[in-house]
Amino acid sequence: MDIELADLLASLRSEISRARLESANEDVRFRIDSIDLELQVSVEKSAGADAGVKFWVVSLGGKASAKNGQTHTVRMTLTAEDATTREKVRTGDDVTDLLGAG
Repeated sequence: MDIELADLLASLRSEISRARLESANEDVRFRIDSIDLELQVSVEKSAGADAGVKFWVVSLGGKASAKNGQTHTVRMTLTAEDATTREKVRTGDDVTDLLGAG
C-alpha cells in the first residue's frame, strides 16, 4: 500500500506527540535531537483544475507498485521541536550524559 508523504509525516508527528504525553510522568525520558528518514517514493504529476505533484511513499513489503514504474530515494533529517517554545521535544529525561559515561 502506498501512502502520501504528507500523511506519513502527519502520522510521525502524531506518534511523537503520543510518546511525549505518555512519558510526562516517567522517571526516564529521551530528547529527540533528530529524526532521519530514508524513503522510497513515487512521484505523480496530475493535470486539471487541482494540478500538482504528489509524493507517494512506496511500501517496502511485497512488490513495489509505483504509479509510474519509477521510484526515487528521499532522505530527510527532521528536528522535533515544541511549536511554542521552539525547544527540542522530550519524550523523556535527557540521558545523553549517561551515554557518554560508559
